Amino acid sequence: MDHFLVLFVVLSGSVTDSQAGRGLWDQLEACGECYPDQCVTELRCPAGRVRDRCGCCWECGGDEGQPCDLDPSGSFYGLCGEGLICQILDRDLLAGEVPEPQCVCVQQGVLCGSDGRTYETPCQFRTAQHRQREESKLTVTLAHHGPCKAKPIIATPPHDVITVEGNDIIFSCEVSAYPMAMIEWRKEGNSIFLPADDSHMAVQARGGPRRFELTGWLQIEDVRQADEGVYTCTARNQFGEVLAPARLQVVKKDSEWAHQLKQQNTAVYDDSVEDEDDEEDYKVLSSGHSY
Repeated sequence: MDHFLVLFVVLSGSVTDSQAGRGLWDQLEACGECYPDQCVTELRCPAGRVRDRCGCCWECGGDEGQPCDLDPSGSFYGLCGEGLICQILDRDLLAGEVPEPQCVCVQQGVLCGSDGRTYETPCQFRTAQHRQREESKLTVTLAHHGPCKAKPIIATPPHDVITVEGNDIIFSCEVSAYPMAMIEWRKEGNSIFLPADDSHMAVQARGGPRRFELTGWLQIEDVRQADEGVYTCTARNQFGEVLAPARLQVVKKDSEWAHQLKQQNTAVYDDSVEDEDDEEDYKVLSSGHSY
């Protein structure tokens, strides 16, 4: 019974206090004599192999972005794989939360693979090579340093929006491209790029949210029935262009559907102060924007 209580205290410590838990766990799993013939040999490790904390057996190293132990002798998360180092990122410190160490690629620099894909770091490139070898696929090779030059890819297309006339709506379109793409908007049946001379429409674009990405927006204020239709995001550079459509459906203010949308919106948003002169907001599809 006494042995059971001791074991319970040890295990409880490992759950309630991670650092103390690691220390107690290490004591329970102290390094003994090494028997290489008892080590697991069939390992599939995209980030490469590292020796365990006792220096006896091989184990999989942590991949880029995975949590890791800052102390090389720790065994809670383990060590990072080939070409990776365990660090606490500055952005995690600035976030105001308890930072967690993670594996970071020692070498930085964008690479273009023979598969036409852009790899953010050499570590991502090595991981892709390892996985392809394991799957007996043709292994990607380095095409050149820097991002791949190709026609744009629409990372996040605009989504359908249902709203009540008089509201304002926004379509957004995230594009990944190198060289940088130009984003333009058209309405179905109209060959002129928006906003043209329409004062209740506006377009914007800026870089991000990720590297080599550009986000474009089409804003329509005081939506009218005539605005209903299909809007297309067009992204182009010298290597080609891609398109992504989205439909705007406008509901009349005095319709039963508008009343249902109002109830739906009220159930989601509880406005403690309401001005009778203000229009109600309607957000029907989570992927569309109506405000």
